[in-house]
This record gives sequence, structure tokens and C-alpha cells, in this order.
Amino acid sequence: MASESESVEVHALAAMVGRRILTNASFNNRVADLDNGDGTPYLIGWKPHGGRNQLFNFEPQGGKRTKLSTSARGGKAYYVSSPDPEPGSHLKGTTGGVGSIYTIVDHAPQQIKLSILSSEGTAPLYWTLTSDDQGTKITLEHDNGSENQVWGAVEPDD
Repeated sequence: MASESESVEVHALAAMVGRRILTNASFNNRVADLDNGDGTPYLIGWKPHGGRNQLFNFEPQGGKRTKLSTSARGGKAYYVSSPDPEPGSHLKGTTGGVGSIYTIVDHAPQQIKLSILSSEGTAPLYWTLTSDDQGTKITLEHDNGSENQVWGAVEPDD
């Protein structure tokens, strides 16, 4: 029989299946957004507008691991990718179904942290929004104990 804490953990992870809007806890007027501009599509902090490039699909990969996808203009699918995770590296969108697998770390009700091991495999790096400036790229950073690494994950209203 599962303990109460195991049941809560499984319930929280079950809530992370499907589409979510990711709102930064430090800068609550900024959500994760796939930049629709020309060139490399980076993940940035942007004002919420409800567009498809601000909806992230959580695809379970076993345990607390997940792949995340979103789409951009024309409905083209992109997976969130960190091909060589190092502190300060930017998250970007890649096509072809190839994406990185992130670990969901429960933080509080409907709040999570998303991590990936550094390329050396020594320490986790967390999705981090360092500024309230619109268009700031989301980076990977070591745990800094700040709310700028915490993301609210809520279902869209549709």
C-alpha cells in the first residue's frame, strides 16, 4: 500500500499530463513562450496572450520524467531541447520529435521546477527566468533557491 506522501506525489505527477501554461513565480506577468521570430526558436519569458506557443504539452517518460512540446505559427510542433546542458545555456525548440527529457520537481500545489542533469551529469540545472524584461531567454542554472526557478503549471481555459 502506498504511503500518503507517495499518493500525493503520484497525484501531482498525474496532474502534469497534457497541456499547461507555465507562469514564472517570480515574474507572474511572464509565461514560458516559444519565440515565433526568425532564426532559432528560443524559449523566452513573455506577456500571456493565450497563443499556442505558450501551451506546453507534458508527455510522461516514466516516473517524474517528461518531454515538453509546443507549437508555433502554422501549427508546426517543437520539442523543448537542451542538447548540451550547461549553466547559462538557453532552452530552444527543435523539430522532428527530438527533445530533452526533464525531471519534474514538485514545489507547491500547481507549482513545479523543471530540471535536467548538466552535461557532466554532476548536478541538476533548472529552468530559470532571470528578468522581468519581455523576451528574456529562459536559461538553465544551478538551484539558486529563488522563485525565478519555480513555474506555475495550469491547464488552459480552452
